[in-house]
Amino acid sequence: MARTASLHLNDKEQPTLVRVSLPTKITEPELAKLTEHIVQNIVRPHTGCTCLSGRINVLIESVFQEAVQVQL
Repeated sequence: MARTASLHLNDKEQPTLVRVSLPTKITEPELAKLTEHIVQNIVRPHTGCTCLSGRINVLIESVFQEAVQVQL
């Protein structure tokens, strides 16, 4: 099975929010490929350049195998 990251774009918010969900144990080459994709296919079309310009927030989340649960 291929390793995938999920990108969710919400351009209704200001600034635009890109939520990135990563698989566990992401490697440096995978992260570089993901970063290039975000810059080329999301950031550049929204800002006209390869900078975030304060107009796009990128939230990176990771899928954890173990999480701490807190009962409230």
